[in-house]
Amino acid sequence: MIRALAAAAGLCALTSCGALLGPSQADLEAAVHDFYARGETANAPDLSNAHIADYEGCQPRGGVFTCPVVYATERGNVPIMIWVVRTTSGGWEVRNLRDNERRR
Repeated sequence: MIRALAAAAGLCALTSCGALLGPSQADLEAAVHDFYARGETANAPDLSNAHIADYEGCQPRGGVFTCPVVYATERGNVPIMIWVVRTTSGGWEVRNLRDNERRR
C-alpha cells in the first residue's frame, strides 16, 4: 500500500512538471501557427513555412514562459525567442516572438 501511494505521488510530481516547463514542441508549433493565423505578425519574423529544428523547453517568468527555439527556414536555422502563456482552455497562446540572433 505504501509503495502504491509513493508511486502515485511520484507520478503526480512528474505530471505537474509539465505545468512548470511550459508547452511541448507540438503545442508550441500549434501556438505559433495560431499566432500567424491571427495576423499579429507585424514585427515578427516570417515563420509561416518553417518548423522547429531544435527545442529544449521553456522557462517560467511570472506567468509567461520564454521559449528559445531554433527554426529551420529557407535561409537556414534561425534562433527565435517565443513568449507564451497558458490559455483558460488549457492550450498555449503566443504573446510575442522575435529573432534571437546575436548582432555583431
